[in-house]
Amino acid sequence: MPEFSVNNRMQTARRALALYAIKPEEVTFLQHSENVTFRVDAQDGTYLLRLHTPATPAFGEHGASKAAVNSEMLWLEALQKARFPVPPPLQTITGEYSGDVDGLNVTMLKWLDGEQLTLETESEETAAQIGALVGRLHQQSLHWKPPRGFTRPRRDLSYFENAMLALWPAVEDGRIAAQDYKTLQNSISWLSNEMHNIGQTRPLYGLIHGDLHRGNFLVGDGKIKLIDFSMSAFGHFAYDLGTCLSNVRTAYHSVFMEHYLKYCSMPAKYERLIEAYFLGSYVVTFSLWISDPDSQETLVQRVPLIAQEYAARFNREESYWFSRNM
Repeated sequence: MPEFSVNNRMQTARRALALYAIKPEEVTFLQHSENVTFRVDAQDGTYLLRLHTPATPAFGEHGASKAAVNSEMLWLEALQKARFPVPPPLQTITGEYSGDVDGLNVTMLKWLDGEQLTLETESEETAAQIGALVGRLHQQSLHWKPPRGFTRPRRDLSYFENAMLALWPAVEDGRIAAQDYKTLQNSISWLSNEMHNIGQTRPLYGLIHGDLHRGNFLVGDGKIKLIDFSMSAFGHFAYDLGTCLSNVRTAYHSVFMEHYLKYCSMPAKYERLIEAYFLGSYVVTFSLWISDPDSQETLVQRVPLIAQEYAARFNREESYWFSRNM
């Protein structure tokens, strides 16, 4: 894996662009998280170039797998054909969905216009649109038959258990209080038992986006669009719902679910499962922050909040999002 200094990553990006039949005019580095990403302004449009190497191993190793990277692009292709507002994948000059530069997998997407959804621009209408879009996404996942060789990571029992284990060093050095860790662990234990009971049965399990935070929704021409499928995986649909609802005002949760359920069903008393996955998604986020120097202050502040205000209530079988009995 190369060291991505400013000059190094730009040189790698320019070599990667030679794999595509476009004529770039300007290349702008965007960020390095699960991928190194660049905005590419070309004569015929704007594109998103991705070098599949994570900023931290906690993001997963699927970016190193050509099959996994191709599979993400194949799902995007299927969603695009089904008229979903997602970024279309671009093929290389040799007709492949991923290339290789300096030992890294490379992909390109057409740029999707729109402004990132923010707390200020959120409304009952955006909540309704997001609910319908996520419902349609899960419905498509249920009915689409992936091609032979399709592979993506799995958000299974070990995924959340490993995330809890990754937090332990922060307990030992005092960044996380032992009681907060225990509270989160109890919630994850309930989630693990429920995941075991549900298994991988339809209509509750399939391909999920895996990262439905507010920043991955765009608003353009009054319509909601969805980007960044790099964390897509096989898992329970409630995982997506827990992540997504944490980025929707609680007052709009009922609107979201009303429109989601028009396209995809959920089991009886689904609310508790969604709340458990919200806690699970935060534990995963904490595990990503453990080794990130820039996230330490946020980690120390956020863990007590999630543990004491959400997980503790969950462990007492109190709902923190839904008003009706579970």
